[in-house]
Amino acid sequence: MAHNPTAEFYELLNQAYQHFNNRLFEDQLPWCMLTLQRSRNTMGYFSPERWVDGKGYKAHEIALNPAYFARHRVIDVLQTLVHEQSHLWQHLHGRHRSRSGYHNKEWAHKMESIGLVPSSTGEVGGGRTGQSMSDYPEPGGRFLEACMALCQGGYQLKWIDTEPAWQPSSQPRFKNEDDEMLVELLEHAPALLRPVTTSNASEEINWEPPDKTKALSKSKYTCVQCHINVWGKPTLNILCGNCMLPLEI
Repeated sequence: MAHNPTAEFYELLNQAYQHFNNRLFEDQLPWCMLTLQRSRNTMGYFSPERWVDGKGYKAHEIALNPAYFARHRVIDVLQTLVHEQSHLWQHLHGRHRSRSGYHNKEWAHKMESIGLVPSSTGEVGGGRTGQSMSDYPEPGGRFLEACMALCQGGYQLKWIDTEPAWQPSSQPRFKNEDDEMLVELLEHAPALLRPVTTSNASEEINWEPPDKTKALSKSKYTCVQCHINVWGKPTLNILCGNCMLPLEI
């Protein structure tokens, strides 16, 4: 039987979404529209009520950036998904919503309650709130426990982009081979630390950085939410002043 990549990939995303909804959010999150978006310099974002059907039913969107998958591990992608699920939780159940794109104290508290520590640097000691935020797993926390439960069967996303982003994202790395959390994962859920795919397809990926001499002098940037356009150098990292979302080329 021929592969159906759409069905295969989105079934795995839905599986992870519902697993974390059950384990970390007490099933308080509705189904939303999970999409793949190649936005610049971000592994994912949340956009409220972005979709609507013919009967007027609205759905929220959580987007993941496949351009980063080839250079990251399974746990990095799952971490991004849960980060955006926390934004969805705050949008629906929070009492202190912040402006679009900002991570306030209520969001930070929710993240900590599910075992992800917010950090502006992605490491211990980083700022707890701010505009651009990363996070890292709490050793022995609920997020890691949920990840290990999901990956006991060898959870794997299977498909990756053949033209991955050259610049790495801000997602944190394990830097110490003796780290207690790393040892625990290697023992109980090694699949979390593997690349998103372990197939031979990764050998065919073009790992060379883009040729800057061929870059256009100006590129068109568009906000994914309000669709405002800006033109500038293709290396810029621009946020929409209205929506506080990254503009993409």
